[in-house]
Amino acid sequence: MNNIYEKEKLYDFSEWTTEQPSKENFYLHLHDEYEIFMFLKGDAKYVVEGNYYDLEPNDIIVIKKYQMHRIYHNSCTPYRRFICMIKPAFFQADECQEYEEAFLNLSEKIGNKIDAETVISSGLLDIITRLKKYSESAGRYSPVTLSAMTEMLYLINNIKMNPTKNTISPRVKHIISYINNNFTKNITLDELEKQFYISKYHLCHLFLQSTGLTIHQFITKKRLALAKDLIDSGKSISEAARISGFNTYSSFYRAYVNEHNQAPKK
Repeated sequence: MNNIYEKEKLYDFSEWTTEQPSKENFYLHLHDEYEIFMFLKGDAKYVVEGNYYDLEPNDIIVIKKYQMHRIYHNSCTPYRRFICMIKPAFFQADECQEYEEAFLNLSEKIGNKIDAETVISSGLLDIITRLKKYSESAGRYSPVTLSAMTEMLYLINNIKMNPTKNTISPRVKHIISYINNNFTKNITLDELEKQFYISKYHLCHLFLQSTGLTIHQFITKKRLALAKDLIDSGKSISEAARISGFNTYSSFYRAYVNEHNQAPKK
């Protein structure tokens, strides 16, 4: 079983420091993996979709696949973090299926953050420390390291997340929610203007200011993520592009190459 985890690289984790972080180093993005982000040092806050979280050392942010997220630095204080990335296929193993619930149940109401006090009292800090130690001494995909991984996921699955206390503009949150529910359709600025009673100019300015992305960029990233998922599940590239909301194959192709620096392939 362990060879499968190693062969397919079903999980990975790392810890590193950025000595002089800046806004240019970190941007709003998404991916098709689950992420456990642990803040260790710095002066920053984290945004997931429309929710902001102030960060203290040992805070954990749990992110499900395809959730837009990024870190915002308040100063140039050196920034240290631990990140664990987990592929969805990891949870297909019988002993791991239940742990995916911690990610699937994430919502705006539940939140994405586990505060440092809970991280320490629950034993999460201890198990992450052991996870890193076992990886160095026994190997990243050794039985003891895999056991620590599943223990970490078990703890996260049984912890109640902290709802966000800091949010971006409620109007932008509603727009993000609307886009998330409709991005496979032809969403236009005229439509959003009528839907949310806001001028197109103010809408574009407010969205860019809040997320760091234009509305078009946000929608395109969501569509590309869905298209990639569909291709990986066996859909043809052209069918995946159509289902994801791209009007033409050429527009999908250009967007895909721009995002991934390579042509789409099965």
